[in-house]
Amino acid sequence: MLNKLNCWEFMNCGRGPSDNGHRSSGLCYVSSEASASGLNGGMNGGRLCWVINEAYCASKATSKCFQCEFRYKVMAEEGFFNSCKAAGEYLINERIKKDNVGCEDFPFLKA
Repeated sequence: MLNKLNCWEFMNCGRGPSDNGHRSSGLCYVSSEASASGLNGGMNGGRLCWVINEAYCASKATSKCFQCEFRYKVMAEEGFFNSCKAAGEYLINERIKKDNVGCEDFPFLKA
């Protein structure tokens, strides 16, 4: 079975949930993003970090995320389509929570 690492494990940054933010910069918001848990087989936002960063952190780091080795690793393991589907699910769920819109606003989600 494939060992699916989360970003904080792959990057060894010390900012994952079990690290309790031992580094001076504290716990990473990606590692506490529970609404992304399970997507791409990760814990919290651990295997969708580039999407979460793009959604919440309009910074120079964003372009680095799209070129990150970990992003390519996840896409290779999950497949391009599945990885994009997980990103879409996360972003739609975040929009539904933020804007209080319903599934009727996303007809392509209906079975």
